[in-house]
Amino acid sequence: MKGNTMINFLERRNKVRRVAAKQKLSALLITNPINVRYLTGFTGGSGYLVIQPDGDTILSDPRFTIQIEEECPGLEAMIRSRNESTAKTLTKLLGKTTTGKLGIEAETMTVDQHGRLFESLPHWHSVPTTKVVEELRQIKDRDEIAHIRKAIWIAAEAFSIVRDYIQKHLTDSDSEITICYTLDQFMRWLGAEERSFPTIVGAGARAALPHAIPSEQKVLGQSHLLCDWGCVANGYMSDLTRVVIFSPNNKKLRTVYEMVLKAQEAAIAAIKPGKTCEEIDAVARNIIKDAGYGKHFGHGLGHSIGLQIHENPRFAQGNKTVLKAGMVLTVEPGIYLKDWGGVRIEDDILVTRSGCEVLSRNVPKSFDEMVI
Repeated sequence: MKGNTMINFLERRNKVRRVAAKQKLSALLITNPINVRYLTGFTGGSGYLVIQPDGDTILSDPRFTIQIEEECPGLEAMIRSRNESTAKTLTKLLGKTTTGKLGIEAETMTVDQHGRLFESLPHWHSVPTTKVVEELRQIKDRDEIAHIRKAIWIAAEAFSIVRDYIQKHLTDSDSEITICYTLDQFMRWLGAEERSFPTIVGAGARAALPHAIPSEQKVLGQSHLLCDWGCVANGYMSDLTRVVIFSPNNKKLRTVYEMVLKAQEAAIAAIKPGKTCEEIDAVARNIIKDAGYGKHFGHGLGHSIGLQIHENPRFAQGNKTVLKAGMVLTVEPGIYLKDWGGVRIEDDILVTRSGCEVLSRNVPKSFDEMVI
């Protein structure tokens, strides 16, 4: 998307500018590459953004001169020379002002970066800021939601192909790694830029590992197979989990599966603006707890997705963030039993003005639908 013409990056920067003004900052330095991309469209990953009351400047190096021109039309750029440090370039930009308050992203700026920058700006005072941009990123706009929808579509189509392969062509040699690589390859073939995260595949007892690293464990002969996967489209991510059932007559497997599905569907039904994240988490957690599996659900119910796979807010105990229209979060309850296996079901949910929309609703998930 050359030039990123669909997105109003200036409007995003103006929102940050207003926050900086309220904090009485002379300038705000954005060093988190994800935040730089969100505010400018620059995908190079090696650049800082300086937001000032009267304008914005991106600082980078000669490798990205043309890329910045293409991706950030109208944005002022300062390209440092080959032997010039970022600190010196920043000094040139801010040197017109002898003193001031420079806001920094406290969660991403290292001690070393801070020392080098402010050694060159002895009359400037650093002011730590937290989550200024991240809070804006919580609410996805129309373009962001469209990109997430595309990432979900690619992931869903890839899984459908792999599931068909499992049903018709699975052999004795197929392992967790085989399924993982096949799923990854089809996501790329369908247009994904990359995976959202390392694909998780766990067969049988190894499905009890929430973040199972695919192994040589063979798939044939197992009761079920857990797949957690996602991909990136235009920088935005999807995140889904499904469990393929090989043993439909396994009563314990059906019981655990349908309990997880019940908890997930109840939590999704409760999502709407005004609810807190901990309230939604409690809906699913209480169902699993009342069924006697509370200690076997050891993670939060879900997390936001966007330019990163784990964003805020999160469905978790103690998280009092109030849901707002435009937030996109996963809902992924799970039950994990050592030496037996685990079940997790995950969908991507958009909070709407009146409730929510399951963006991944076209991916089958009932027990009988997942039987191979």
